Parts: sequence; C-alpha cells; structure tokens
Amino acid sequence: MPLDLPLQAVLSGELGQLIVTFNQGQFTAVGPGVNFGGRYEVTSASGEQLALTLYDSQGVGYHFTAQFMGTDLQFQSNDKPWTGMGSLQRS
Repeated sequence: MPLDLPLQAVLSGELGQLIVTFNQGQFTAVGPGVNFGGRYEVTSASGEQLALTLYDSQGVGYHFTAQFMGTDLQFQSNDKPWTGMGSLQRS
C-alpha cells in the first residue's frame, strides 16, 4: 500500500541519512527528522536469518524478521502500523 504524502516526504528525507545502531540490547535511529530509540530482543537466529522484537519508549513491542544479504539487512515488520518491508545498509 502506498504511503500518504506526509509520511512519504519523511521517508524520502531519511533515505541515505538515517543511522540505526544496535548495541547491547538498545537501538537508536537518528536522521534529519527522526530521533528515537528503545530496546530490542533477538528472539531467534539461524545462519543469516533472525527474528527480533523492538520495543518503543512506552514498552510496546514490534515484531520483525530479517536476513543478512551481504552488507544489507533486509527486514519485514509484522505489526501495524509498521507492517512492511525495508532494507538497512551497513556502513
């Protein structure tokens, strides 16, 4: 499903600029219009594939599956409102 125009504008501004870090159970996402973080938990891992849950600052969990593909981490979010697919590139 296409994004609405305001959300598409935010996403376009973040492409190539957003920096996501994972460190000892905590994550941060910082970019031109985004600055948030929380905790994460890897719930399963096998080879290049993993499942994880990201928790926002209110403790709400969002479930993801992901796979490493070279320098990319391709992921799928399984919970609304963030249902969809994406890719992060390792720098």
